[in-house]
Amino acid sequence: MRPVIAECPWLGCDQPARLDVLVSVPGEPPGLPLRMGGYCLGHAVIVGIHAQARHGAQLWYAPPTQLLRHPAST
Repeated sequence: MRPVIAECPWLGCDQPARLDVLVSVPGEPPGLPLRMGGYCLGHAVIVGIHAQARHGAQLWYAPPTQLLRHPAST
């Protein structure tokens, strides 16, 4: 089966979600990031900046962890 990247959940975007946005949570152990979701590059940056400003947390971007299975490749 060939993996397919999910779509960006930003309303009306319809681009592939190529990055996961991860942030640390203040008060939680360091190195235990919270996944904010998978987004296209532009929306991942916006979500990351908002999360950092709101929580004062460290920010990471990672390859997507939620991949869909392509129905034609089963």
